[in-house]
Amino acid sequence: MKHKIAVIDKATGCKLKEIRRTLWAESIGNFNPVFCRFRGKRTLVQSKCGDLSDPFRRDESYLDILYIEVGEDDNGSKQN
Repeated sequence: MKHKIAVIDKATGCKLKEIRRTLWAESIGNFNPVFCRFRGKRTLVQSKCGDLSDPFRRDESYLDILYIEVGEDDNGSKQN
């Protein structure tokens, strides 16, 4: 199942675009960070509703407002 994810610029906080991606979680101790692929790289997915990586606190509403943060090297801009 694909989810809508906002792509946010780290520097400005501006929404660059919206993408649809399949999500997966990885178990790291007591945490389960959620990832997707963006430009061929594994990218951490976050939620405006709370911490997605904490499986004991998250619920379905956390999937409503998902986003990833990208820097200059991720969004196609040149780095100086």
